[in-house]
Amino acid sequence: MAEDLKSKAAKGVGWGFAENILGSGIFGVANIILAHILSVEDFGIIGMTAIFLTLSNSLVDSGFANALTRKKEVSPKDLDTVFYFNLGVSTLLYLILYLAAPLISGFFGQDILVSVIRILSLSLIINAFGIVQKIILYRRIDFRTQAWISFVSSLTAAVASIVCAVRGMGLWSLVILQLVRMTVSSILLWCVSKWRPGLGFSTGSFKEMFSFGSRLLVTSVMSTVWAEIYSLIIGKVYTPSTLGLYSRAEKVKAMFTTNIGMVMQRVCYPVLSKVQDETQRQVQVYRKVFKTTVLLSFTAIFGLWAVAEPFMVTVFGQQWLPAVGYLRLLCFSGLFLPLMLSCVNVINADGRSDITLILEIVKTCLGVIPVLFGIFMSVEAMLWSMIFTSAILYIVHAWYVSRIIPYSVGKQLADIFPTFLISLFMALIVNLFNLINLPPWLLLIIQVSMGALIVIVIYELLYKSDEYRDIRTELQKFCISAKK
Repeated sequence: MAEDLKSKAAKGVGWGFAENILGSGIFGVANIILAHILSVEDFGIIGMTAIFLTLSNSLVDSGFANALTRKKEVSPKDLDTVFYFNLGVSTLLYLILYLAAPLISGFFGQDILVSVIRILSLSLIINAFGIVQKIILYRRIDFRTQAWISFVSSLTAAVASIVCAVRGMGLWSLVILQLVRMTVSSILLWCVSKWRPGLGFSTGSFKEMFSFGSRLLVTSVMSTVWAEIYSLIIGKVYTPSTLGLYSRAEKVKAMFTTNIGMVMQRVCYPVLSKVQDETQRQVQVYRKVFKTTVLLSFTAIFGLWAVAEPFMVTVFGQQWLPAVGYLRLLCFSGLFLPLMLSCVNVINADGRSDITLILEIVKTCLGVIPVLFGIFMSVEAMLWSMIFTSAILYIVHAWYVSRIIPYSVGKQLADIFPTFLISLFMALIVNLFNLINLPPWLLLIIQVSMGALIVIVIYELLYKSDEYRDIRTELQKFCISAKK
């Protein structure tokens, strides 16, 4: 049983990252191409819709996805209940956003937002059709199927949006990118899943899941507000161009922080849920997950900090150079996100959604500090304050983990420290190459190669890490199995 869980988790991590490479990678390439065709303002206007759509998606889910994933046995009535609830709430929220679009447009002073919000909000209903199918795949830890669905949907959306951009459709190309991706994904989920909704909506099932999910719903809403409020403030106080630059830097940072954290969370949450009654195994599983997350995220984020300038210029173009300063500061605050997601993982797997809610309340209260800096000082001041509040929040998260399982804050920091030093050393060496006057694309290749070499040499010869060896071994197995 233990070996089976370990094997499933390892394969899940591999295919989880494959999903990001195949799906999010293609989606990212599409954004790169669009960044060369469209203006910074176009991305800024789309960024103004982020808080409303992300918040609405949280309300559609209402914590039911976690509630279903955590349940040891799921009945057909449970699945039907979630499906009809998601569909009903998404339709209601679409109507609300449709009617509120003129008010949102007036708030930002951008008339085009009325049409953009009314069309882009259709994604809520489209996405609701595939939520239950995704949950079923999560429970099976079947990320291989999800990876191929993500690949096909992202590729289709990328082609459609780029064609539209070339034909001069401007920011509507970004709307099409999102809508087509979600539409194709939902269709494919229905094609690969044997489950079909019946007429089994159950009040009892709803109450049972909502008792757990309601606190996660409030948590998710607060988390969304905390994450997106900065875009809202920048869009209101500054210009669409400034928001476009910030949004670009945030999305690049998220490629390394959110993606790593979410992959580890999605894969390991069902595994932790299966051992929720075995404290010692919880500690073993969580510590392994935590140290692996630190290794992956710190290496990637410190590396991104070092190559920020040649990366932005090479990948997105010279017009995005002003976003480099934002990106470097976001890297430091982003260090803590994967760690906090790991903490929330073990807390939710233990059924303590009340603690998760407390953590979000603390996060929201601290989030007021960067907002005030952004309103009264500058975007840079806001980003600096985000670094300090994120560090404090991680310590609070780590303390609560130590209350759930015997894994103290001191032990967690001790497990982080070696990887932190290695990643910092690598970043400082790689950063020195920025002093050399080379074409950005050539400098980027040299820096990435040198960074990878430094990390591999240290972990192979100087510091023996079980997590590094496990990643190397599973990567080899994954490459062999993928060829088959």
